[in-house]
Amino acid sequence: MIIQTIIFYLPSFLVITIPTSAMLAVMIGYGRLSSDSEITAMRAGGAGKRFFTLPTLIFGGTAFVLGLMMSFWLMPHGSLNAISNISKMAKLVSIKDLKEKELYDQIPGMVFYAVKKNSDAEYENMIIIEKNRNSVITSSKAQILPSGNAGLLMNLENGRIISLNKDGKHSTVNFKSFKLNSPLLETEEFTIRSERLMKTSDLIANFGNGSIYKFELSKRISMPFAAIIMSVFGMSLGIFFHRGGRSLAIPITIAVVAIYNILFFTSQNLAVSGFIEPILAAWIPNIIFAVLALLFYRRAL
Repeated sequence: MIIQTIIFYLPSFLVITIPTSAMLAVMIGYGRLSSDSEITAMRAGGAGKRFFTLPTLIFGGTAFVLGLMMSFWLMPHGSLNAISNISKMAKLVSIKDLKEKELYDQIPGMVFYAVKKNSDAEYENMIIIEKNRNSVITSSKAQILPSGNAGLLMNLENGRIISLNKDGKHSTVNFKSFKLNSPLLETEEFTIRSERLMKTSDLIANFGNGSIYKFELSKRISMPFAAIIMSVFGMSLGIFFHRGGRSLAIPITIAVVAIYNILFFTSQNLAVSGFIEPILAAWIPNIIFAVLALLFYRRAL
């Protein structure tokens, strides 16, 4: 389930990494062509700006379509499935990793000790300390299973319960068979409270309820569109820094990603504060990098 949850969250990361990867790939590709004087040879053969720009735009456009699929469909659906898995994991509490003759205190408020472990759910000579109830339970045989509702079901045989009362006295109860349902966590349903995890249809339904919903909806288009801008930017940088090659591509990409994210979160804060129109705010980083891409494009070609 942990592996599934990680896979479900992958689209959330791919929305960010697809534009970054597009820029890095284009920069390395054109940087290699430029360092090997292939760009010069192509120009000498009559290749113009269109010859270099068209495949870059096609590549960036493909990345843009993939990014849209992630942001509009796969990311919200993956997040819902991931949260569903987290809810299930929170409710499937168990002590199956308990080892013989070792104290097990991974369950909050409880300590377990078993002399012998027959299986993941069956034990012999079990001692259970319930800290919250100030009690100790011993049993010759114990079966402990997850309740499926954030708790443990305990079927105990031939044992006793020793409790500390409020007056400081101990009480002892012997039993032949004792069943205990011990809830450990709140069983409330997990809910989607973050706009980043909402379905696109829910964002549209809440479009007029706050600036954050407008920003998030606009962001789901602007971030994938950054792949086109980053591709052109990467092409221009790769040709411009023709001697740097791969050694410059990675640090430049990291710097661009860092600056882009700083601009993005600044724009988001300004949008939420009401200083900028939310729909426009999501496009501010793209506008700034589009201007930079155009400047380097004109110098490189």
